[in-house]
Amino acid sequence: MNRKSRKQNISEKPEHFALIIGAMKGGTTSLFEILSQHPEICPSKIKETDYFVGDNAARLNDDYCSLWSWNSTKHKVALESSVAYTKSPFINGVPERIFNSGAGEFKFIYILRNPIKRIESQVRHGVFAGWGKSLDEGMSADLLDFSRYAMQIDKYLEYFPKEKILLITLEDLKDNPKTVLATVCEFLGVDKRFEFVDVTKPRNSGEFFNAPPVIARLTQGRVGEYISGKLLPRNVKNWLRKLLSKSATENNNSGRWHLLPVEKANIINQLSVDLKRLEQEFGVNIKGKWGIFYSNEKISSDNAK
Repeated sequence: MNRKSRKQNISEKPEHFALIIGAMKGGTTSLFEILSQHPEICPSKIKETDYFVGDNAARLNDDYCSLWSWNSTKHKVALESSVAYTKSPFINGVPERIFNSGAGEFKFIYILRNPIKRIESQVRHGVFAGWGKSLDEGMSADLLDFSRYAMQIDKYLEYFPKEKILLITLEDLKDNPKTVLATVCEFLGVDKRFEFVDVTKPRNSGEFFNAPPVIARLTQGRVGEYISGKLLPRNVKNWLRKLLSKSATENNNSGRWHLLPVEKANIINQLSVDLKRLEQEFGVNIKGKWGIFYSNEKISSDNAK
């Protein structure tokens, strides 16, 4: 291969895309950073591209493909992760935009988490970052809708076959990381024998919210996310997060994010239809992994205590 043809080959666009589509506060950062270690997987330059949140169809596909430093001599899959892709009905039309993009073949990894834990984590994130409200002010509708996993999957099944969507849980990723990661690699068509490192290392676990409120809110805003996500390398970003956490002498944030037993029971009741479908139609072990049980029309949870 001559030098000219090699250069053209390296600059080719990706044709196979893997999108981590949520759920919010469900372990997407951990999964993205772990999978980014794989030499056959090319991570997007910024983790949450949110590209299909708006109508970018007119700019596809050169614009979309520019989100990766693609090298066709080694990469097989272009990876991105955007939790906004499973925020229906607050953000609509994402699967349709992906389907109509013409960018290439898409596969989806939907990482799920115990809905009670996920909701508490979302509230905590919002309260400490300054864009959310305390549970003392009531439950917002998005807390439940972002946890209606079967409903979110339905949106994708309107445009993509079921075999293009892989469901995993954060709990399984923590308990059996090697098995889960091998499954993900096989699903993506990359070498499943690759040895990932630091798979149990906490990522984006909330320690950053020990920082002073002004700093936490600044960095969690759109400008801060752009700077930390696009301009700073991941190792610098992680180092800065730890440094700010350690330097904080007090936490002036206020707001309740722990759910009361009655609130937990109410959430499980409102999610009951979706949870049953998640287990019966999609094979998610809601009993073994999340402690959620049901008999006929009655559903309960070990978390509602």
